[in-house]
Amino acid sequence: MKNLYGCLSAAVLFCILIAACQLSCTKAYAKIAADPVTEKTNTSMEKLTPEFSRKISSTTPAEPASGDLTLVRGATRLSTRRIPQGYTFDGTFYYYLSNLSSSGKHSADLRLTRVRYLADGGYEEDYMTLRGFGHGTNIDCAIAGNKTWLWTGSDAYKGTGAARSISCFTYRKGAVMRNHAKIRYRIPFAGKKGFATNCYPAVSPDGRCLAVRYTRGKYQGFQLYRLKNGTFIDVKHPVKSFRLAKTKGDFQGFDICGTCLYTIEGTACRAERKELHKAWYPIKIKTYDYKSGRKKTVKIRGAAGLTHREPEGIQVTGDGTVYIGLASHYKDKYTCMNIYKYK
Repeated sequence: MKNLYGCLSAAVLFCILIAACQLSCTKAYAKIAADPVTEKTNTSMEKLTPEFSRKISSTTPAEPASGDLTLVRGATRLSTRRIPQGYTFDGTFYYYLSNLSSSGKHSADLRLTRVRYLADGGYEEDYMTLRGFGHGTNIDCAIAGNKTWLWTGSDAYKGTGAARSISCFTYRKGAVMRNHAKIRYRIPFAGKKGFATNCYPAVSPDGRCLAVRYTRGKYQGFQLYRLKNGTFIDVKHPVKSFRLAKTKGDFQGFDICGTCLYTIEGTACRAERKELHKAWYPIKIKTYDYKSGRKKTVKIRGAAGLTHREPEGIQVTGDGTVYIGLASHYKDKYTCMNIYKYK
């Protein structure tokens, strides 16, 4: 009987210790979500233990076979605690672009995380920093000369997210770029004076065309250029210019394939927007064929169980397959990206 009481006491003590540990972890996770983001916390995150990794992965539910999305890459935890803005991939690596801060002196600073996915389902990642580049709305790449050339907006206006140029560069682990890369372009308005603001690039799957999107007044403008060697465009001579109405929901990225332009828009999930007292807009993919003038809009219904569920980037392959990025979070401030294929 004495041994039985001893066993029961040990069991009770063990349960108390487990509960205390869980409470401590809960407080730690809550602290991560509540604390403001600083440069230091962007480089020293909580260690990604196997248990923590499983908890993060569980925030990406499986998709039904009858749905409109297929999960490709689930719950990739990026090396920043800010919301991702866009992504691209070159066949070996995925490149994810995130803001270091939503306001203040780091609002135009970006973290570019490079991820290699492993055969066992895990992944390896490293990063570089782009200071003063802007909001990071779109990122794309061109492969030329056995190199991956990354393209994104740069030279943010007075510390805001409004990019005033586009930059082209190769990835360098741990490097820091300031304001722009060595290869950069300001985009003049076709047939008009002045330069585009809030401009971002996208590259066609064959690497022969670079599209630039900018905003002006009540519309969004697009200019298409011939891309040579992954790095060169003649900014004074676009091969095509057109404009579209602004999106009703937040603009979340674009891509180009053939004669079709693809855009993605929408906000975070309805419940979250309601809590923030902000308008909610569904996720929509819009296609515009600039040769025929045909337009098409589809509403994304999949990933309904994903936390946060904000669209962040779109990529289209040469056969017209559409992939989108959806941001999610565990309790560490929206650090996860999930890649889905649209059926």
